[in-house]
Amino acid sequence: MEESQTLVDRADAWQQHHRGSAFLVAVLLRYREDRGRDYGVLLTYYGFVSLFPLLMVLVTVLGIVLDHNAELRDRILDSVFARIPVLGVQLRDSTTGLSSSGWLLVIGLLVAIWSGLAVAKRAEDALNLQWGVPRFPLPSFVDTQLRAVGALAVIGGGIVVGTTATSVAAALPGLPWEGRLVGGMVAIAVNIAMLIVFYRVLLRSAVRWSELLPGGVTGGIALWGLQIIGASYVGRVVAGASDVYGTFAVVFGLLVWIALLARVTMLASEINVVRARQFWPRSLAGTASTPGDRRAVAQTAEKEVFVPGWLGSRRGAENLGP
Repeated sequence: MEESQTLVDRADAWQQHHRGSAFLVAVLLRYREDRGRDYGVLLTYYGFVSLFPLLMVLVTVLGIVLDHNAELRDRILDSVFARIPVLGVQLRDSTTGLSSSGWLLVIGLLVAIWSGLAVAKRAEDALNLQWGVPRFPLPSFVDTQLRAVGALAVIGGGIVVGTTATSVAAALPGLPWEGRLVGGMVAIAVNIAMLIVFYRVLLRSAVRWSELLPGGVTGGIALWGLQIIGASYVGRVVAGASDVYGTFAVVFGLLVWIALLARVTMLASEINVVRARQFWPRSLAGTASTPGDRRAVAQTAEKEVFVPGWLGSRRGAENLGP
């Protein structure tokens, strides 16, 4: 037993003294402490529920804005649905826009947007928890809704810009592989910009843009990789589950896809937090023996405060009890 504990201690000491491993361990520990798995499940559920009303809004808005440019409208929609593995083709054929006009159309769009805001509001909760934003004061209703709408606008704008830029890059003169290379670089750049702005819009804290860059770059590349290999992976998941779940296997595959996107987004944000707040190196023993441990514990206490000025005050310390 003592020999096994010695090996664990040696491994812990080794990872703390190596920059790459120490940072990775700190990110994974902080992800667990910030309830990353729980929020990943919430984002998967709300993302699945929000997907259909948001697609209806997209089809309706593009139908209005690009009424005289059906080719561009169809190209954007094809690109959006191509990002959804397994169900993309079926959704493209079945999703229709709101056909009413006037106030009925406005009310229908507002209801659909309201239904789709759930995933953005859950992402806002998760990101602010990661950055240690105190739970008091609670954000106003209007502020929460505006941030959620802004986040959805960032994602929608990123998809449109990425689609347009990739199409232009693919049409460049030269060998086919050159167009694909430029298209891939453009897609990664758009993903990076979209993630960074997405994080900044949802955060209720004074975070510098430069502090969001490392996670934005990592997440942007990871999202591009998921787009390349994710469809194949999800397809295998569906094929393996089809014998048991039948038709529900397709829905199961879509949930797996959304879950992967949610976890990549949250892990990329955690990279920003660990780097900016210097939450590393961390000890695997859970004894708060390193400066990174102590800083992480202090932030965990701060973000649970409900009453302003309570933390650190003598009265607050006395109210902690024995």
